[in-house]
Amino acid sequence: MIKPDSLEDETVNLENSLGRILSAEVKALIANPPNDVSSMDGYAINTSCKIGSNTLNVVDLAAAGTPATKKVTPETAIRIFTGAKLPEGANAVVIQEEVTQLEKNRIKINSKKNVQSNDNIRKKGSDFVKGTTIKPGILISPKEVMLFAAMGHKKLVVKRQPVISIISVGNELNLPGSLCKDNQIYASNAYGISALLKKFACKPVILTIARDNILSIKRRLILAYKSSDIIVTSGGASVGTYDLVKDSAKELGLKIYFEKVNVRPGKPVFAGHLNETPLIGLPGNPVSSYVCAQLFLLPLIMEMNGCSSNMPRTSRAQLDTALTPNGPRKHFMRASLRNNRGTKIVHPKIKQDSSQVRILQESDCLIVRPPHDPAKKKKSIVTIIELF
Repeated sequence: MIKPDSLEDETVNLENSLGRILSAEVKALIANPPNDVSSMDGYAINTSCKIGSNTLNVVDLAAAGTPATKKVTPETAIRIFTGAKLPEGANAVVIQEEVTQLEKNRIKINSKKNVQSNDNIRKKGSDFVKGTTIKPGILISPKEVMLFAAMGHKKLVVKRQPVISIISVGNELNLPGSLCKDNQIYASNAYGISALLKKFACKPVILTIARDNILSIKRRLILAYKSSDIIVTSGGASVGTYDLVKDSAKELGLKIYFEKVNVRPGKPVFAGHLNETPLIGLPGNPVSSYVCAQLFLLPLIMEMNGCSSNMPRTSRAQLDTALTPNGPRKHFMRASLRNNRGTKIVHPKIKQDSSQVRILQESDCLIVRPPHDPAKKKKSIVTIIELF
């Protein structure tokens, strides 16, 4: 079985951390903001001044990175810009639209309401304080990259990217970019799975196509388990005459954990270990292959990385049409998703054939239907899985 957190750590530059799994906690080196600062352009004052009756002398200027050198008193103000450190003696900022400049260094505040202490001020540490900690186990998105930069970090400790070998199997398969004969199709599965894996901290390697014979398949498997953290096969995973992947792997010592799952699409999926290397056998139909990669492969990768992200990601949505009763297998229906004033509305695709890649490309999510799920009325609430 896979041991959580089983990949080694490595250090990368912040700009190279996108899509990696954080492996060590990150602590803020400073507070943000590091001081009380102005949130608006205006004038820093002390609220003990008599607003509306007195005028104030403007005695200094404060800008972001260039603080004022003078103090604020009840008789004075300091011109201040957004992000500037609040001057000593000031406890509020009046926005410039509420001020009349009488002469070069003299102003009158026109606010109809009393200025309150802390108005238009961002307090020190209101975003995060020094020592704020982000725990390991998260998938680093652009938001985390920005946060870690704001915390002061140039380098991060992350999990090594697992190497995942992808083997396509089939006499009918041809490489994209070459000329297909009438009895051939392009090998699309490996490219879709590879692109998916690159989004989740992996190094996919597409091996040359294996043909429908045990020798060809075994050669690819031997190469894969010697150089990979996970092996993924596509095709040759059901029970036909030419479905030879399991037989080939068993001759090399495959230990099977399960074969066949009660889902649609993807019934022929199997999984096991080949000489300590996890192997997942995906169906040959493109949709089945891609959907099952998200249902079975991504959770395995997250566990191997010790990642806290839940896969697959589920939520709830409202049907925009009725559904007939489901059959005996759990069905993951391709569907389109839209937002209607905060409500997720989901539309199941009419065609659910597992060979139709275009329908998959047009889909945003999968509607999850349990075995023997009864008919659903329009506006029923259903569980959906986000498609990556």
